[in-house]
Amino acid sequence: MNELLTPDEHEAVALAGRLYTLMAKKVIGYGPTRGADLAELTALIHGVQHIATSQAAARAYPDLYRLQGGLVGVPPAPSGDLAESG
Repeated sequence: MNELLTPDEHEAVALAGRLYTLMAKKVIGYGPTRGADLAELTALIHGVQHIATSQAAARAYPDLYRLQGGLVGVPPAPSGDLAESG
């Protein structure tokens, strides 16, 4: 089977998950704002994981998405009803 993520991308996703666990267990306190603080942390961790996993989409559709660290290309011209509805 063809892997969609590289080993380094898999590791980045796993590291982000481990960072969440460390922060939730040992850094963020257990006071009244814990739930909100965990929600904020969750969003940030998911953002990091999204950056790593979006690499697969960029490799699969290089004309639509760019690799992290790559150059932004010219997007394809819209077609069909979407181009006329703007």
